[in-house]
Amino acid sequence: MTPLTVRKLCPTKTSIQLQRVTLTLLLFAIPSWPQDPGLVAKMAANEVSARQHQAHFAYTSEERSTRTGGHLWKENVVEIADGPLRRLIAIDGQPMTPAQAQAEQQRIDSLVAHPGDLHKLNQAHKDDEARATQLLQLLSTAFVLAPNGEVDGCTRFTFQPNPSFQPASYQERVAREMAGTVSLKQPEYRLCTLDAKIMRPVEFGFGMLGHIDQGGHFSLERKQLDAQNWKSDRISVHVTGKILLLKSLAQDQDAVRTDIRVVPENLTLQQAAQMTLPQPRTTSSLH
Repeated sequence: MTPLTVRKLCPTKTSIQLQRVTLTLLLFAIPSWPQDPGLVAKMAANEVSARQHQAHFAYTSEERSTRTGGHLWKENVVEIADGPLRRLIAIDGQPMTPAQAQAEQQRIDSLVAHPGDLHKLNQAHKDDEARATQLLQLLSTAFVLAPNGEVDGCTRFTFQPNPSFQPASYQERVAREMAGTVSLKQPEYRLCTLDAKIMRPVEFGFGMLGHIDQGGHFSLERKQLDAQNWKSDRISVHVTGKILLLKSLAQDQDAVRTDIRVVPENLTLQQAAQMTLPQPRTTSSLH
């Protein structure tokens, strides 16, 4: 009887390479930072604290919104204690005409002469980062959070409405119907991105006091400038509805901020106006 020959299998060069590739992919799939949903609450608290000591910034803004009448406005913006001072420098990609530039200068001269008008003007436009902070504070209680990997070095979580959450305000009523993603940077515990969508319509007073339509969307992306300072550089808000049967609620905004930099906190309105004067043209970031 012929003896049974056992053949020894040796790994080939190809199989070794495949094993290395597989191991590499597995290593990349493992998050480099913890993905505990409790980190979101820590980040939210950190953002609230940071806003209390927030620096002032200067930047160039390109915005298409209800405020701009649907046109693409390019503005130089400098923040002071009473809020941002904006100088319009281009409309729909076209530089201001001499007549338009003169009218804009007169508008800014009037604000410098009457500082209270700037404060009133900015009160009419709710700060988008303040709105984001309010939503962040609700994430750990009004939503169910789940790890969702890493994106661009930031730890991401999905959030869905928490069925057991009982809203105590109109803002919380709207938030309860939202779902989306949030990402944070570790170990700084700062907000990287926030993306939320209204999944169901929201009614106030059985619809008699008003409503918010389904499909509304709010998102922002933030940029780290240095060890302490972060600033939103992309903002998108699209919300529709009606309040008290009379006032139509329509917030439409898409904005991109570039050349963001920290400025002294004690700038006067006159100094800010000087800093907003046009610089050499740059390529548009928003179309």
